Amino acid sequence: MKKIIMFLTIIFGVLPIIKTNIFFFFLYLALNLIDLKILDLLNSIIFFPYYPIIKLMLLKPRSPTYFSEDFEEKILEISNPDFKSVDLAPFNIILKYGSNSQKKEAIRMIFQLLKTEQIDFLEGINLLYSVIETNSDQDVVLYASESINNVENILLEKISETKNKKIEYAKYSFYYALSPFLTENQKIDILLSIKQILLDNLATYPFNIKTILLLIDVLQYLGEDELIEEIIDEKVEKLNSQTLLEKALLFYIKKKKKEKVKKLLEKFNAYNFTFKNEALKVILE
Repeated sequence: MKKIIMFLTIIFGVLPIIKTNIFFFFLYLALNLIDLKILDLLNSIIFFPYYPIIKLMLLKPRSPTYFSEDFEEKILEISNPDFKSVDLAPFNIILKYGSNSQKKEAIRMIFQLLKTEQIDFLEGINLLYSVIETNSDQDVVLYASESINNVENILLEKISETKNKKIEYAKYSFYYALSPFLTENQKIDILLSIKQILLDNLATYPFNIKTILLLIDVLQYLGEDELIEEIIDEKVEKLNSQTLLEKALLFYIKKKKKEKVKKLLEKFNAYNFTFKNEALKVILE
């Protein structure tokens, strides 16, 4: 304690010969080295009543004015989007109104999407064919023609690779049958062949949803509505499949069979489904 008194005496003795701000700076440093409690005491005396009030405010616990909201962060799903998740409207606009370089880039992107099966084969191929039909620039037409040839080769490779996988084989054969690569007679022959493959597979695996959905598509192109109704009525009763219900709803809406639509809607709502198909959202919601 004697050392502290001596130190303060020396400091106050030299106070008149040094500037006040320098004095307080060194005083702050010195008292921090000696004891923080002494610094608080002197500050309370010198800066009374402001320092005690400030000190009290700092010590008093304060609740934050902002409260973060609790939420569960959704984990990103990394997967290929389904066919309908890629909007082809921008490609249509570019292929119609874009510059030649923009059209070629759009063609390249469409081909890549087809190659990775991120868009429907038929929609993609028809887009590429529209370029040939509507464009006069030979460079763009040639670029589109090459892409179409590559798509055809990809389809043929897929068909060849999946001969032992009935559903995959039928799917790629279906795409090929409906492409512009074939005559009408060739198309019908392939569709009839696919129909038989799927019916045989359905006899073995009666609840295989992929087989059912693809078979309905094939039968629609063949115009076999009665068989479609038989399949839908039987499978809807036994399967809890939203995709099948939506396909059935679209079929019966197209055929204007209101009672069938009403019955399917009751079942759809009983499962608490919400429409995924954009057309059904517009028509029924």
